[in-house]
Amino acid sequence: MRAGRWRRAGATAAALLLISSVVASCQIGPAPPGPAELRTGPPPWDAPRDGVSYIDKAGFERLPLDFSGPSPYTVALKITVDGKPVQIPAGIGVDRLRAEQAAVHTHTSDGLIYVEAKTTSERPTLAQFFTLWGVKYDATCLADACKALKVTINGDPAPWNAPLTANSRIQVTARR
Repeated sequence: MRAGRWRRAGATAAALLLISSVVASCQIGPAPPGPAELRTGPPPWDAPRDGVSYIDKAGFERLPLDFSGPSPYTVALKITVDGKPVQIPAGIGVDRLRAEQAAVHTHTSDGLIYVEAKTTSERPTLAQFFTLWGVKYDATCLADACKALKVTINGDPAPWNAPLTANSRIQVTARR
């Protein structure tokens, strides 16, 4: 009789262990984000799927999707590589799955960048925007275009890591 109880107790324990391991493997909420990797290939470049990884890599705070800072503004960005326009996609700096965004992001694919920082003293840069986008960008290269990188703001020459200032028009050109 005792052996029967032990067998049933062992079977019950095994069943509970199996059920608890199955339940534990069921994740609640979105999967962990993938790593933020900067692309070096030619355009087009889509917006990263796991936006939070890129928000973190660019050094921004994760904000709720409905956040709008005290003094929001926009910046117009145009990019050409080898003389051809590059489309700037909607959703850069946005992670819809986790309902978070960076203070810098795009809503549409028209090149308009929205800056909705928590304070007016924050000065996000063009370099941070490209990190949010997941595209390699430095003083000499835009992805794989490493010849003749040129940045202008409102028609005037500007540094590659220029701040995104209110209502400015930024043009980035590069050649392979």
